[in-house]
Amino acid sequence: MRILLLLFCFIYTNEIVSQNINQDILKQIKLKAEETHSDAIIIIKDNKKVYEDYFGKEEKPIYIASAGKSLVSLAIGNLIDKKLIDSLDQPVYTLFPEWRQGKKKKITIRMLLNHTSGLQNHPNASIELEPAPTYKLKNVIDLALAAELTNGPGEKFNYNNKAVALLGGIIEKTSGKRFDKFFIDEFYKPMDIANYSWIQDEEGNPTTHGAFVIKPSDFIKFGQLILNNGLYNGKRLISESWIEESFKQGQEFDIRFGLLWWRLPQYEKRIIDNDIWDSWKDANVDKSFLKKIKPLKNKLFGNKYEFFNALEEILGDAWSKELNQNLPSIVKSSKRIYGKEIIAYYADGFRGNYLVIIPNKKIIAIRCADHEGFNYQSDSFGDFVNLITQL
Repeated sequence: MRILLLLFCFIYTNEIVSQNINQDILKQIKLKAEETHSDAIIIIKDNKKVYEDYFGKEEKPIYIASAGKSLVSLAIGNLIDKKLIDSLDQPVYTLFPEWRQGKKKKITIRMLLNHTSGLQNHPNASIELEPAPTYKLKNVIDLALAAELTNGPGEKFNYNNKAVALLGGIIEKTSGKRFDKFFIDEFYKPMDIANYSWIQDEEGNPTTHGAFVIKPSDFIKFGQLILNNGLYNGKRLISESWIEESFKQGQEFDIRFGLLWWRLPQYEKRIIDNDIWDSWKDANVDKSFLKKIKPLKNKLFGNKYEFFNALEEILGDAWSKELNQNLPSIVKSSKRIYGKEIIAYYADGFRGNYLVIIPNKKIIAIRCADHEGFNYQSDSFGDFVNLITQL
């Protein structure tokens, strides 16, 4: 009788889960995960696993690239909670006196977190911070400290790897521990995470702009930590107030970005309006390219994927490459129109490494990719976050 009752409870529980998940969207996620050569997908709703797949491979620690930046945000919050950092608006020069000069003395810890420091930086970390074919960099913190300014502090949003790399030095200065040792003590040990490694420079500094090598089943624990308002197994690792702070819009320039967390607006419409078109002409964009893409002018797309599909129809499979070749970095490819409501928060790393958190649906999900022969065009699974919001 007890066995039958337990069996009934198991079946009933799974029926509850299936009723709360859009099965058609789940099938799309599974299919797209295979098509994009994913190494891991895990989806949890209401503390129950909905889907877990390693696609015939043994689970192993995976380099999550810039998705690790969001975990660095948790480390800064931990230091704020411990009052080892005075405030987010503490000037960086109070920890690194060499910056007590010129405009650098205006740079705050908040500006490093919200990408408004103005530090010279290439958005592709492999250009400056991760030289191919092997990772060899003497001291990533010194490199960040020596960077010139391309904008005044607080004047512009500019995704900045060097700024985040410097956060590793700030964590060491304030905690007395190198970043990896600090993170292990404050998060990995209490979360029972034991199988991991780090990307480090030649002097052993974890490169906080992209340092984490972690198992997918451990990566998703950070989503559980956040959904549980900073508690893990009953122990508080981060304050609820820090989670709220880091999920707010972090600066005035881009609604999509908090403090090293991405924010997903309810919608993101796209249009190549007259202002965008005129900026292309002023930048002397090739006239044959303008003629080719003119059918899209002033057409409003309901979301970015409709826009991307329209570009693909006109420019072919290599539309992204052709767009980048023809449009200089000083112009935008389209105007973005965002909805005010934020429906999800997520960490985002190269190769489509994601941790997605949807608080009102109590959904967390990860997708990881760490395979040989990665193809950016076909393997990134760029619509993973959007599909998870539709579950």
